[in-house]
Amino acid sequence: MRYTIIFMLSALFLVPQILSAQTAAQLETLLASPAVTCSVAAGFVLEGEEGAFDKAVSNGWLPKTAQEDDPINMGSLSFLMMKAYNLKGGILYILFPGPRYAFRAMVSESYIQGDSDPALTVSGEEFLLILGRVLSAAGDEQ
Repeated sequence: MRYTIIFMLSALFLVPQILSAQTAAQLETLLASPAVTCSVAAGFVLEGEEGAFDKAVSNGWLPKTAQEDDPINMGSLSFLMMKAYNLKGGILYILFPGPRYAFRAMVSESYIQGDSDPALTVSGEEFLLILGRVLSAAGDEQ
């Protein structure tokens, strides 16, 4: 329990430093959110880039049927992050890139921890924890 609290606090301090373009109010709102939308996820992952949602959909990183205010699920979030940060996946992800195998790769690399399912909606807290782990690993590789 103690390590979980320490990790969560360190992740909460790490993510705002990395995402300096995001305001404290945006982060507080996101933390309290029970479901992250596709547009919010794309905006954070693509670091506030103008038209982030449209870019994610046009690149095939989000489903073509996705709407900006749709809640994002673990599978779609995994695929978005795998593509945006050019993360390596397993053999099945290489052969069949998509949300299902992206989710498996994210679990395998411990970016997603605990009991989870690719169809589950992502809360704000879960989103920031996963994003913090991915950014930390991406920074280590550079």
